Amino acid sequence: MFRFLALVALFSWLIAGAATAHAQNQAPQYWVTYAYDSSTGAWGLGWGRTDRQTTINEALSRCAKPGCKVGNVTLARCIAIAEGTQRGPGFGYGNDANSAKANALRFCQQGPAGSTCELTAWRCGGS
Repeated sequence: MFRFLALVALFSWLIAGAATAHAQNQAPQYWVTYAYDSSTGAWGLGWGRTDRQTTINEALSRCAKPGCKVGNVTLARCIAIAEGTQRGPGFGYGNDANSAKANALRFCQQGPAGSTCELTAWRCGGS
């Protein structure tokens, strides 16, 4: 019986150690979001936080206008904004800066014909 209990204890210890090692090897999850005021064009980004509400609060604080509303809040490493000549900005997310930039440009370019878009800002958490 002692041998059986020792094996169970050893097995439990090995499983716990493997789970801890796996958790330490995973990249942290970051929240990203934006706040935008369509009447003034003001915007603010929130990124690089593991707490969702802190990310939202930072985006609203950076937007700094009473009409600022929070957009999509999602887990991603990076966020970008592209501003257009014929339409409001496009916000994009991604797990790297290039993906976030491409998504922001793609969203911005969905505006009216002739709209040109330019990347304004991008930020990545953990860097």
